[in-house]
Amino acid sequence: MKINTINFEKQNGRPIYLQLYEKLRDDMLAGYLKKNDQLPSIRKCEKQLKISKTSVERAYEQLLMEGYIVSIPQKGYFVDVDEEHRMLRKQLVERPYEVNTQKVRYDFRSQTMDKDAFDMSLWKKYLKEVLDMEQDITTYGDAQGEYALRLALGRYAYSMRGVFSTPERMLIGASFQSLLYILCGYLKEPIIGMEESGFLQAEQVFSDYGYPVIKLDMHPEGVSIEELIEKHINVLYINAGSMGSDHQPLQSKKRKELLAWAKAYHALIIEDDHNGELRYHSRPTPCMQGYDMGKHVLYIGSFSKLLLPALRISYLVMNQEMLEVYEKDHYGPSASKIEQLALARYISDGHLERHVKRLKKTL
Repeated sequence: MKINTINFEKQNGRPIYLQLYEKLRDDMLAGYLKKNDQLPSIRKCEKQLKISKTSVERAYEQLLMEGYIVSIPQKGYFVDVDEEHRMLRKQLVERPYEVNTQKVRYDFRSQTMDKDAFDMSLWKKYLKEVLDMEQDITTYGDAQGEYALRLALGRYAYSMRGVFSTPERMLIGASFQSLLYILCGYLKEPIIGMEESGFLQAEQVFSDYGYPVIKLDMHPEGVSIEELIEKHINVLYINAGSMGSDHQPLQSKKRKELLAWAKAYHALIIEDDHNGELRYHSRPTPCMQGYDMGKHVLYIGSFSKLLLPALRISYLVMNQEMLEVYEKDHYGPSASKIEQLALARYISDGHLERHVKRLKKTL
């Protein structure tokens, strides 16, 4: 249908082109102007509405840019919003900006933490210090992670978990999944073994890469070496701090057996040690990576339960072979540089170790 007249009343204080654009857009979203309706020509609008040609042109250009209308040479301008798109655009335009801020008195989900368990004022102090470092925060940052954080994490991970790593072999990411995606790009034809209980987030990454995951039987002492050999596993994904049907840390004997298997069969062990520091009734068992000196074990740590869950920072300790491949690739930083620098200071000043000790006393 050809539209001959546009009902339009000018208002003072706002650009005319914007008023016309909004009028036509709102009529389309309300369904008054339908798909394939022909709008009046620029010259006709200029005469009818008694506004400048430039105002009409700018209004039509804005509608064209946003996909509300199309221009057909020698014919004119036509509405290009079908019913489905009309409803979607209307929802986007009319959706209120209010965010649901309903307070929850008790939240028992594993994704949350006790807000009183973390010194928020201290964290804000470090964030403010970093925000004042204008020269440092106006760049993208190191793709491998800020050196200050890698250095601080290396010392912390060694003292708390027995991890052997130089800053050069450490990779910082926004989450363990983002690091696992990079790690998977390094694997060559992997057959991944994982305990029967599994870990959905890791399995999702392996699935995205199309890598086979074989679920292994759960024994009190951990996975069976015989089963690893029988099923031709060449990448073992484990949490050494909680394995087997009893969910206990791997005993020294089993650790040595797994490391001997990895060496003999040129296999890799991905050690997921998120929150490995948290042991309430016993001393934390050192990680496997330290026993291996990082030759066959790739270590992943994170702070999802130690610090704020919203602080998305994890780290991966690469072996020499993976480091050589990584250095040839072209990745960008995935974790906030501001939060990395703040966390580096927080760790270097000893607050993370003190925070962990306080958490252990909270049952």
